[in-house]
Amino acid sequence: MPESELFPVICTVDIPTSILENFLKDAYTSSEQLVPGTSPSLVILTTSNTSDKGSDALTSSASRSPLQPFTSPFLGKSVENAAQHPVFQNASLFVVLDERSTRDNTALLAARDPNGTVDTVRVTFSAVQRTLISLDICSIGFAEIQSIADAQGNDGVYGTPVSTQGPQKGCPAPRKKLGA
Repeated sequence: MPESELFPVICTVDIPTSILENFLKDAYTSSEQLVPGTSPSLVILTTSNTSDKGSDALTSSASRSPLQPFTSPFLGKSVENAAQHPVFQNASLFVVLDERSTRDNTALLAARDPNGTVDTVRVTFSAVQRTLISLDICSIGFAEIQSIADAQGNDGVYGTPVSTQGPQKGCPAPRKKLGA
């Protein structure tokens, strides 16, 4: 499979390394299950890879475990303020790990338009990479993802499993699969 675009990941609070590694594992595993051979495409931005490289920070390779502790240059910044950083000069999509990410394994996907306006939607860790790739190849739109997240309930989080209750009394039984 061809190498995919790299997407920046920023931390607006201090995120423990264990949560960052869980984030990468969930995002990469889910993407690989959906499309085998999918390359990792998330780059966690640190002080060392953003301070002197500007927009070139995304020409490096994707982040992988094990991670070393680091300081985020985006601590305490809003999504809108962070989107003004030079590293986002050529990036219209990025991921934000915030305080809520440490509690519920979700992240904010952010889409920045040429005018600087930023739209966001909260997604599960496992949906991050596959959703970014879908947005990048235009197989789904950002407004569509926001709409699905709102319709699912679950605090507007995209990628949460839809309730899978078993058959209910009075409903038709599911079709049997032959040979199963």
